[in-house]
Amino acid sequence: MDAHFFNPPTWAVVALATVAVALSTPVLAKGFSRRGKGVFYESNFLIQRAPQLVSVFNIVLVFISFFTYNNHISPPLATPLFTLTQAEPGALGIVSWLGVLVMLSGFVFMIGGWYSLGEAFSTDAELLDGQKVKDTGLLKFVMHPAYSGIIQSLTGASIAALSPLSLGLAVFVVAPLWLNRAKYEEELLIKTFGDNYKEYAAKLKWRRLVPSFFPIGV
Repeated sequence: MDAHFFNPPTWAVVALATVAVALSTPVLAKGFSRRGKGVFYESNFLIQRAPQLVSVFNIVLVFISFFTYNNHISPPLATPLFTLTQAEPGALGIVSWLGVLVMLSGFVFMIGGWYSLGEAFSTDAELLDGQKVKDTGLLKFVMHPAYSGIIQSLTGASIAALSPLSLGLAVFVVAPLWLNRAKYEEELLIKTFGDNYKEYAAKLKWRRLVPSFFPIGV
């Protein structure tokens, strides 16, 4: 493939995504194998499937946006919805690279969060047999690192693609859906572990997505 087929920020996103897939495949395979086997399973669509499906749709929009950004397709909707520019230089090029950095941070949180959960990780929101309150790995810094990482990854990729449509979806739809799922899981964990989980959450200042060492965040 011609090296000029994509611009440098796009190649950086491709490289990061390739590494992320390689690193996440083992833990995701185990997570899928545990899906639906918990001692308590929530079947509510908004809890289980909506965050996942909308995230996948966001990925599709980002994919289209990157091809538009690199002048390879013309989307059926107005081009500015998919990408602000079809050129790279100038301030927007810097913004695109900042998006790559946000995406990198997101992959660290997402994959690190899955590995931090260990045997407690399932791809669905459920309570697994023998599960305990965990405060190791990235769970030392934020209550839901994987959800934080998913939101960061999609936000960063949208910024890297200079896509207002993808960014809006990530911030105003994907993020609230994962936050809602996080709050559901907290209620379940509080019912199960009581003060043990409350003490863990209080230690992190109830920061669900943003580590407590940042001055602001949720």
